[in-house]
Amino acid sequence: MRAITIKSAWNGHSDCEGCSIRQSVLFADLVEADFALLHEQIDDLDYPSSAVIYHAGAHGDWLFTLRAGAIKLVRYSNDGNQRILRVLRPGDVCGLEALVRPGYDHTAITLAPTKICRIPRTLVERLNRETPRLQKPLFEHWYAALAEADAWLAELAAGHADVKTRVARLLLRLRTEEAPGRAIRLSLEDIGAILGVAPESASRALGLLRRSNLLTEADSRYHWRIDASGLAALLAAHDQEN
Repeated sequence: MRAITIKSAWNGHSDCEGCSIRQSVLFADLVEADFALLHEQIDDLDYPSSAVIYHAGAHGDWLFTLRAGAIKLVRYSNDGNQRILRVLRPGDVCGLEALVRPGYDHTAITLAPTKICRIPRTLVERLNRETPRLQKPLFEHWYAALAEADAWLAELAAGHADVKTRVARLLLRLRTEEAPGRAIRLSLEDIGAILGVAPESASRALGLLRRSNLLTEADSRYHWRIDASGLAALLAAHDQEN
């Protein structure tokens, strides 16, 4: 773990130039005078795959921005089954609910080796009180999270399309910005937990997409290689038929 002052991150020091903290997450609109108020530090953390960042119900002392890797947000039922509500990618923020309620809504688990910046909730609260420049980015991230959750529910979890079509939609949503021909790789159990289907159904759907050359192995155990245009054409044909 490395500790980074928020001013250093904003100025591009400590390997933070180009980081999501500085450019696209919460602090991009701040100005030099804002940092005279701040003394808290941001923690620069590395997690292996399958690590728990926080548990649902834990006290929300931190917000997190994802710099590299992927995170699934999970809720568990009383019988221990998981339901994956969203998958976060670089640039996303998690733990925003800590600003308005005492505990986290979900359990956050890494899907690959992941880099995050851990931001004290008190820092964000103070900035929100004392500078109006943070309010617009906060509202934008709230809206983005809600819109993404609605899209996952409408297109994936509660969809009425066949499993292959819903897996194709999921793969397109899992594309990485830096390489649109690559998608975050999920286990069959995770795909089932997102779509609400049995892992065997997810396996059959992946097999159909592989046989159509829309999905192939990548050079990373944490990614698939996808034919994004082919998947989009498949979905367009499905939508036209229905």
